[in-house]
Amino acid sequence: MTKTGLQCGIFMTPYNPPSRTPRQVFDWALDIARIADEAGYVDYMIGEHYTLGWENIPMPEAIIAAAAQTTKSIRFAPMAHLLPYHDPATLAIRIGWLSQVMEGRYFLGVAPGGHHTDAILHGFDGIGPLPPMQLEALGLMERVWERKPFKEKGKYFQAGFPGPDTMPEYWVEVADNNPYGGRDKLEIAVTALSMNSKSMEFAGARDYSPISFFGGTPQMKAHWDTWAQAMEKAGHTPERSRMRVCRDIFIADTDAEAKRLVRKTGLMQTWHKYLKEIYVKFGLFGGIIADSGKDITPEDIDEEFLIEHVILCGSPETVIEKLEVLADKVGGWGQIVANQHDSIDDPKPWEESLRRLASEVCPKVKMPS
Repeated sequence: MTKTGLQCGIFMTPYNPPSRTPRQVFDWALDIARIADEAGYVDYMIGEHYTLGWENIPMPEAIIAAAAQTTKSIRFAPMAHLLPYHDPATLAIRIGWLSQVMEGRYFLGVAPGGHHTDAILHGFDGIGPLPPMQLEALGLMERVWERKPFKEKGKYFQAGFPGPDTMPEYWVEVADNNPYGGRDKLEIAVTALSMNSKSMEFAGARDYSPISFFGGTPQMKAHWDTWAQAMEKAGHTPERSRMRVCRDIFIADTDAEAKRLVRKTGLMQTWHKYLKEIYVKFGLFGGIIADSGKDITPEDIDEEFLIEHVILCGSPETVIEKLEVLADKVGGWGQIVANQHDSIDDPKPWEESLRRLASEVCPKVKMPS
């Protein structure tokens, strides 16, 4: 069976050159949010990093709160709050409060943190200690959201919730800063990139939604299989409509025009100056090269290869075809998420591509259900 139509989402990592100022990145992120909302995008996800010059948004909730004033329907999420770097009780309250401000246009991404420079900033030697810290932080956050009196000191964090026995001599009415509609209404999502990412098992065991960053069909299959198996083991039903897939996308009138224009975009600049080195270093091109059938080393990947095998680049009809071919190989998913790359100096082609993805591609894509 097939169904027609995909949701559209935005992932604002962001990918901007380190020369951009925080104000430039902030204003650009708000512009993209407004355009996406007007075009009918469903979700807008914002990264959280503290030391990365190419991904410089350390406070995604600031953009979420600002964008709430200029958008009407699109949902927002920090993707993701890096839990080891936050006090769990404070973060739980801030998440709940912001979700209430957004009146439901909010969901949550969580992660342990994957960049060693962020870890060093917070006093760690590397990222090794972070996963167990994430688990403890989540447990304390869930207890805060239960709104029942407790005090707990864990290995890494401490938290509590006030009750009658902990009140001062006068009565204090405790604010209700739970997630909007209650904890059960708060969607939590987790991202994965590498083939053997443990985050999909972590997500499935807790009924969190999966977000797959593209690294080829073997990796996409592994992400789904791992998440689905963990969901079933925990007694949940995996649904492909919950899966989001992140891709680099560029659309123009014709394939030739799209290929010509994409070479001038921030997307290509990001790959040349930032992402290619990361993908080579961590072996992330393997599945993409296997899919391509090309005899090429990661180091030799050039613009032509990126345009043909990494970026969904072409006319609306070509991008629809590429999405449907991919879906036939790996199974369907619910939302295609467009990674955002710097378009500050020449916004028109990028913004037009975003609009066409929502109006001319996503409504027509046929997905196996």
